[in-house]
Amino acid sequence: MKFHGANLVSDFRNHFMRAVAGDHFTRVATTIVILCALSPLANAEVDLSVGATARNYPLSGVMEAESGYGIVLFGSNTAPPWYGYVRPRVYGSSAVTYNSLDAALEVFPISFFGARAGGEAIQNDADYTPYDCAAYTCRGRFTRTYIEAELTLGAGGFFVQGAWRRERWAQKTPGAVLMIDPTSGFALSGQGDSETVYRGAAGFKFSSKWAAVALIRYAESDLTRSFSRFPYGVLRYTDGRFSAGVGGGQFESTLKKKDPTGVVFLKWEIRPSVGLH
Repeated sequence: MKFHGANLVSDFRNHFMRAVAGDHFTRVATTIVILCALSPLANAEVDLSVGATARNYPLSGVMEAESGYGIVLFGSNTAPPWYGYVRPRVYGSSAVTYNSLDAALEVFPISFFGARAGGEAIQNDADYTPYDCAAYTCRGRFTRTYIEAELTLGAGGFFVQGAWRRERWAQKTPGAVLMIDPTSGFALSGQGDSETVYRGAAGFKFSSKWAAVALIRYAESDLTRSFSRFPYGVLRYTDGRFSAGVGGGQFESTLKKKDPTGVVFLKWEIRPSVGLH
């Protein structure tokens, strides 16, 4: 593997993303088996949560389930934030005609700063109503692999979070027709494409149960130069292991002019994870 001059970062990123994409699920499965075998030597626990998320644009509404195997490397997750952990996890979502399965490995050297790498397989069997599915590919089998870094900071009732993410998208049968990324709400090259996603959040906890959060998500693709921007606010309620939120903002993308949109989510942590809450 060789890297040259000004293209060092770009070449490294491309080689890395191909390595992540190739045989991802086999590698994640192997990692999970190894970590589970080592778990008697560590403070490890299984977590499980279920929930639902809905927004009116891009139109979406899914039931969700996530399970992980958190291994605390040092410190204690009962005394945050001074502990570190690794956590292989699986995540699934379904909207009957839309189904996805995601597997990833999270590595957080300190609980408020870390990274995750993973891959997701998506099967969609119906047209997305917000898009012209005669002009774009909406149905079929799609995959995306990703690597993400995340930082969370807080003081008193205030907290902020920032995340950077690279995704590589592909479809089962590459073609000349552009394909739809339903998460970012824009079109990608049918031959395969990558995108960069930025997320930011700032909030304030009024009490142990109520918090207000301002968020923004921005994404841009490499080949089609598509973009989407979604600033919004959420009022969140938490009671023990149950949380719910409602809010709204303004969505805009290459395929959609600025338009108001609403967001609703519910989550029940049946067994809480080792991550920060």
